Amino acid sequence: MLTLTVAFLLQTVPQVIIPGDSARDSTHVRRAQQLEAVQVTAIRGRAAPISAQTITRSELQRSYTGQETPILLQRAPGVTAYSESGSASNYSYIRLRGIDQTRINITLDGIPLNEPEDEALYFSNFPDFANSISSVQVQRGVGSSAYGTASYAGSVNFESIPVGSVRRGGEIQLTSGSYNTIRESLVLQSGLSPSGFAGYVRGSSQRTDGYRFNSGNRSRSAFASGGWFGSRDIVKVSLLAGLSSNDQAYYAAPLSVLRAAPRDNPFGNRPEDEVTDRFHQDLLSVAWTHALSDAARVATTLYGFDAGGWYDYPGTNGLSDAYHYNLHSRWGGISSAFDWQSEAASASVGLNVARYGREHWLEQRPALDARLYDNTGYKGEQSVFAKGAVSRGRMTTFGDLQLRFVQFRYQPTAGTPVPSPSVTWSFVNPKVGMSVAAMSGVTAYASVGMNGREPTRSDMFAGADDIDSVQARSVLPLTRVHPETAYDLESGLTVHRGTLSAQANLFLMRFHNEIAAIGAINEIGYELRKNVDRSMRRGLEADLVWQATPSLALVTNAAVTEARIHEYVDDASGTAYHDVTPLMTPRLVSNQGVRAELAPWLSLDVDGRYVSRMMLTNTGDPRFAVPDAWYADAGTTLHVAGQSLLVQVRNVFDRRVYTGGYPGALAGSSDPNAQEPYYYILAPRNVSVNARLSF
Repeated sequence: MLTLTVAFLLQTVPQVIIPGDSARDSTHVRRAQQLEAVQVTAIRGRAAPISAQTITRSELQRSYTGQETPILLQRAPGVTAYSESGSASNYSYIRLRGIDQTRINITLDGIPLNEPEDEALYFSNFPDFANSISSVQVQRGVGSSAYGTASYAGSVNFESIPVGSVRRGGEIQLTSGSYNTIRESLVLQSGLSPSGFAGYVRGSSQRTDGYRFNSGNRSRSAFASGGWFGSRDIVKVSLLAGLSSNDQAYYAAPLSVLRAAPRDNPFGNRPEDEVTDRFHQDLLSVAWTHALSDAARVATTLYGFDAGGWYDYPGTNGLSDAYHYNLHSRWGGISSAFDWQSEAASASVGLNVARYGREHWLEQRPALDARLYDNTGYKGEQSVFAKGAVSRGRMTTFGDLQLRFVQFRYQPTAGTPVPSPSVTWSFVNPKVGMSVAAMSGVTAYASVGMNGREPTRSDMFAGADDIDSVQARSVLPLTRVHPETAYDLESGLTVHRGTLSAQANLFLMRFHNEIAAIGAINEIGYELRKNVDRSMRRGLEADLVWQATPSLALVTNAAVTEARIHEYVDDASGTAYHDVTPLMTPRLVSNQGVRAELAPWLSLDVDGRYVSRMMLTNTGDPRFAVPDAWYADAGTTLHVAGQSLLVQVRNVFDRRVYTGGYPGALAGSSDPNAQEPYYYILAPRNVSVNARLSF
């Protein structure tokens, strides 16, 4: 069942009983739970009057068979997502209120996951990521201050499995499904020992051909966490590692082709046309949490990332002379948060300091020892925040202030007659709000805030991977693309009464210098964007869970959004368009679900989803739009002697669904003005079977 929480946004785990434990040991477990969650508490913002939904592990796992995380998060209000393969693996992307994921803050246990240069997280680098998640909170709007990328559209805060409060044992997961999908996962967990040590480790392997031709994925991942849990201290070390190889499918296919060949991949549909990549990403963190008293705690985390790999782009002779693009990133930082709580007040103060560098270089097959260019981008960030809440009677007031300082420097290819440009930004991001307990189980809230965000490297470079003397004339100085600012007003109501849990909120977001997508990608897959002076999004979001009977729950949510760009100038024609809908922003997104326990040994889940029409350009041209669509997934789980078998059917009614795209040249036409929509597609009816064997 979905958990809807605003007054207290920390998702804890149920207490576990360790065989042979005493009352003292049980107290130790509870203490471990509280200390282990301090960093998550500071980021999520206890008592913050914001629009958010927390999804528990039990809800995530009811339908989990290895899907990329954005596909799972579509259940939250205002979220849309798609995968380039059409199925549940390969590169996948999430949008919130129609805004892309480079402007969504993503954290794991308070650690910022967005890669600083392009401000995105490629979930495919961490396969089977959701299998080690205890809860995830999706905050909409500027939300509560967090580390890393600004919460411009919102934030997604993951909480990993709390190793200090899980049972000793393990689990094997085996998945098989359509498109030759196979997944194996093994989890081992020690439980909390009498001496205070605990550990958790997961290893996974998965592979699939994908729905679209040549859109497969072959990947492995691991997550390990262990620590010592004292009466007032926790020292915890975690490692998250992934290695993946994805077939390239980032080009959408033209509608005229899709009508006859829905699995079309413009890179090629024969096995010998397969274009691949290979990337790894590793995260190592060391965290220390210390309880100063029963009310005050400090959590400090040192973290480091290493990520890199390559991808090919066909040359004039196909793959034999393919361009071989390479990336290697290293970054890390330190974050610390002080958290204090009493019966009538709470406060958190946090800081984060991080440094980043990414090398870009290009080779051409078969001469992989000769670099055509080799440049590096460097980025630094320092941020601090303070947030607090005070309760008096039925009213709680909340304040949050973040100061954020960012620096970027570009080191061009040696010998290129281009200077080494740099740019700095500073942001002051305040938020205030209040909530009122109107009656038992009913709370009203309102907040207002702002967030500023810097452009990505790709934004500043107009999608270029290297800057030579010709390109420098159009992209330098780096201040040509301005930072963007969001002003956000949220007002809502939460209800928790008996068998009913609900939340409804109104929002108004106004943007200055929004860095908006223009409806095109370049040859290596970068989405192209530019500043628009004024734009806005406003709407209504609501979600509801009704436990109709002890064995039947009904779940529904909806997001109605009106979005406008005041003036958009099309660069190709020079035409100015006024009061137009921004691309990939549906007016209505809704989810409907049934959670039924048909018997103690059998459960049923049915989920429907509707997404209204989305424009593919910012010009209002009706020729370029993603049609509205409704589709449904269903799953049934058999429980026997503590083991389970999930059979899931996606797109049950086998509907033709397009999930995104852009305008492109009419297939087979040499006229550059003859265009048609190019679409990404959702796989037709397909099946996955997932066995969970616990021990």
